[in-house]
Amino acid sequence: MRPEALARIEQRLRAGARRDGVTDLVVGVAVFRNGKLLVVRRVPGADLGGMYELPGGGVENGETLAESAVRELFEETGLVARSVTEFLGWFDYATRTKPKVRKFSFLAEAEPGDVILEPDEHDAYAWIDAAALGTLPMAPDMREAVDLLITEESGPAGIRSGPPNR
Repeated sequence: MRPEALARIEQRLRAGARRDGVTDLVVGVAVFRNGKLLVVRRVPGADLGGMYELPGGGVENGETLAESAVRELFEETGLVARSVTEFLGWFDYATRTKPKVRKFSFLAEAEPGDVILEPDEHDAYAWIDAAALGTLPMAPDMREAVDLLITEESGPAGIRSGPPNR
């Protein structure tokens, strides 16, 4: 995706988050290899410990959402993003310490390489397809996003922008 297009998308996303009273911004990064999506499992004791999710994490001050996605992918998996190619959508959630978090998900192309987990955050990973999705524990919002990513014939464009239907 062109940098100017990402910048326009980011302006709208951040304005919407401010308007909605969101207190924290995080990113998730979808990476596919051989038709399978990378998910990582949170360590026991963490918020949502034992649950699988897309690699990602908090947006740091002065960082764009795309820069956060590239950094978090590397920190959590050791994979180097070649490019952030698409904005996929967002959903809101709360943690024990953060009342309103908005997760923005992006599709990225990664350079070839082995997954090397950050052991303080994740203890396992899997490359999954639709058949494996039901076997892994995931938070409901994450499961919905991942399900759309790996089952929509239209591919990643099937993710909508906005909160999940309740």
